[in-house]
Amino acid sequence: MKLAFLGAGNMAGAMIKSILAADVLKGEEILLVNSRNPEHGKETAARLGITAVDAEALRTADAVVFAMKPQDFAAAAAMYRPYLDGQLVLSIMAGISFYKLEKELGALPFIRVMPNMGVSVQRGVTGYAVGARVTEEQAAFAEKLLAAGGMAIRLGSEKEISKVIGVAGSSPAYFCLMLESLAGAAVRDGMDPEAAAAFARESFIGTAEILKAEPVSPEELRARISSKRGTTEAAVETMLGAGFEIAVTAGYIRAVQKSDAMTSTFDAE
Repeated sequence: MKLAFLGAGNMAGAMIKSILAADVLKGEEILLVNSRNPEHGKETAARLGITAVDAEALRTADAVVFAMKPQDFAAAAAMYRPYLDGQLVLSIMAGISFYKLEKELGALPFIRVMPNMGVSVQRGVTGYAVGARVTEEQAAFAEKLLAAGGMAIRLGSEKEISKVIGVAGSSPAYFCLMLESLAGAAVRDGMDPEAAAAFARESFIGTAEILKAEPVSPEELRARISSKRGTTEAAVETMLGAGFEIAVTAGYIRAVQKSDAMTSTFDAE
């Protein structure tokens, strides 16, 4: 099987690394096309351990990943459409709907993919929606590719992509904001910055490992940690009283709204 990438930004690079690390495909089976800047494409391919090719080689690919910025999609589609003839097309572009994909590329089998940055260390979670023309064999191939980066979850419909962005695609930034705020509070209270960052970061990683290893929900683990009338209970009550849950919910809703608005804008173009 051959998989071609059009674009190799951070997320595409993370996916490529995970696919190679999981030995799903070999370097010679992953193609990188950069028609606008072939030399840069060669440098990127060499760094990732994959194969730089020209657009003509897309005809030999079983699947093609559109991984450029959403605003660059229309121009890229016009450039690469002549080389697409039945290949499975995976899109990791936020805001580019099945409607827009078909409008620009024609009637092809499409899968919309929304990974998060954990894919780069094979601890990501990826939601994907399957288009009407995708065969079960193609869907199984996509599942194998995406699961190389951690967990892959097939969605019931395309509409859920925006929800995945809100709860997973964008959430690593939320967690980083929490760690920044927690470590910052300790620093302002006199703790050494490196120590504060380490305490916050390693506590977060350890908690995530517990949630992964044990059959326990976040609510149950929080209750286990929060002794009655203890420091943790007092801290959590204070955070909730200051609007922690409201702020998180508002952030999630805004991410979903932004995704939906992007889709509407691109669909109208």
